Amino acid sequence: MLYTAPALLKRSHTLIFPRHAVFWLVMGLVFIYGVVAVLLALFTSVHLLPRFVIEGLLQSAFGYFFLLVGLPCGIYVIGWRASDLFVWTRAPGTLSVDEHGLRDGATRVAWRHVHTLVEQHQEDRVVLHHRDGAYRLRLGLWSDADDLRQTVLDHVVPRLMEDVDRQVAAGESVRFGPLTLSDAGLTHKGKLIRWDDIESIRLQDELDEGAATRELIIVAQGKSRKIDEAKVPNAPVLLAYLSDRLSG
Repeated sequence: MLYTAPALLKRSHTLIFPRHAVFWLVMGLVFIYGVVAVLLALFTSVHLLPRFVIEGLLQSAFGYFFLLVGLPCGIYVIGWRASDLFVWTRAPGTLSVDEHGLRDGATRVAWRHVHTLVEQHQEDRVVLHHRDGAYRLRLGLWSDADDLRQTVLDHVVPRLMEDVDRQVAAGESVRFGPLTLSDAGLTHKGKLIRWDDIESIRLQDELDEGAATRELIIVAQGKSRKIDEAKVPNAPVLLAYLSDRLSG
């Protein structure tokens, strides 16, 4: 089957301030400041917080646990969750996309060179692995982020679908992280799920302890299998292939 991406005139997306990253930056600084304040109060005469706050924290059930994990948590939150803010300071003013690829300043990614696409829903990113490395498209930094994401999918997914079709038709298996696709069906954890047994497949947003994720849900023989989309390389390609296969 031949898939053709829609024609696309050159379009520019403007750099925007990542307000969502400010929250994570402040949270990380609060963690680090709290740990430093407690340590200084314990071992020096410097008090960054009132004494009753320090005493109340140490007497609480989670006080020493906070001392143990507060610093690494603060560093993680700033370095990972708030990283969009640091990238924003050195990002170009616009990102342009056309039928050939995308350009981010001096970085150019051609659609035909992309071999793997990973959507990181929790971080609001699309990672494009291409022949020269990997490009992290941070959707939170650009205007019209939904349109930008859809444009990327419209041009990358059809090309990768052609490769999957060709491999399956040749009797080969195609790996999608924990899933393996073949002409016989879909294999998960060593168990083959035949095409006739698959009742439905969909993506579903989940919120677990404040962390937003997107799950790929496969229902077969009355049993649901949930797989984190971020752990499935080329998940949109797999979903498109399965939807097409099951509808046919």
